[in-house]
Amino acid sequence: MMLFPDVSASELCSACSSRSLLVVFALMLPLTGLKAQEHDDDHDHLHFSHPMVTESPSPDTKLRLDYLGTRVSDPTDLREHVVRLEGEYAFNHTVSVAVVTPFVWRTAPQTARASGLGDIEVSLKAASLMFGDRGLLLGGGLSSSLPTGNDSKGIGSGHIVELEPFVDLGYKRNAFEFVGFARASSTFRRRAGEEAERALAFDFSALYQVRSRLEALVELTTDTSAGRP
Repeated sequence: MMLFPDVSASELCSACSSRSLLVVFALMLPLTGLKAQEHDDDHDHLHFSHPMVTESPSPDTKLRLDYLGTRVSDPTDLREHVVRLEGEYAFNHTVSVAVVTPFVWRTAPQTARASGLGDIEVSLKAASLMFGDRGLLLGGGLSSSLPTGNDSKGIGSGHIVELEPFVDLGYKRNAFEFVGFARASSTFRRRAGEEAERALAFDFSALYQVRSRLEALVELTTDTSAGRP
């Protein structure tokens, strides 16, 4: 959740819904603590690659570093840079926990320049291997954004908690992978006068492994939101 004290709410809503440029770079460092994760052909464990925006449906043990650049061409002239460090640990092939720590730098507009720690996200993810022999992974879980941000800077929130349950599926056949996520989020611990924020989002990705170190990736993400008193 982000607040801009010198920018109107209508301008902010326009900025959030009209992002004209989103650049994502990711560096993944898989950990080798779970040896069985190396055997993708084992139907007792389906391992999916991690797309750029969409999450991976399979519980993994990894470290991941993301960079996101946002630039909005409207009256707010928003310029923002985010570096996210994600750590995930898989207790087994069906359950994992992940923590995402974001650091934000806003360089424009001039009156809203700021930097600092955003809301830390903690997620619990589960997957079913019931249809693993068919290359299908079904799962879901719960994500929570903790109030580790700063209201005065407009970076995250210092009091609001967001809960986001999700369901997902992944299909893998030879070098092809398809992933779909559906997420529904709501905010809690609001102060007097603050509206409830509710959103429904869908993420999809299709990946084809051209070579051992070369992948072709297409992703689609969409969301709808509504605020209520």
